[in-house]
Amino acid sequence: MNEALFVFVRIPEAIGPLDRGEKYEDPLEQALESTGLGSVTGGGEMLSAPDGKGRREIEYCGIDVDLFDPELGLELLRTELKRLEAPRGTVLEYELDGIRYETDIYERDTFDKAH
Repeated sequence: MNEALFVFVRIPEAIGPLDRGEKYEDPLEQALESTGLGSVTGGGEMLSAPDGKGRREIEYCGIDVDLFDPELGLELLRTELKRLEAPRGTVLEYELDGIRYETDIYERDTFDKAH
């Protein structure tokens, strides 16, 4: 594979940038770099619509990853996210061979097409 596979890791956990980096991004980056399978390229969070007082809450956080070997890289992400105790409902979103996937890290070998 010449081009890296972009994977969005959607984690249903309301944590901000510093905690997300410490809990998920830094360990994932270390695992990906040490194996040569990819790298973390960014992260963020989805905020709710403002409530009556204009406050917004974090609905989920996300991590952007580029994988250089899709099969081994996806397996590494599943393994590491489970080890890091990512909550149930954590999914990997990516497009491979023109097909969009959204796979739950806790449901082994279940590839649901998204949209």
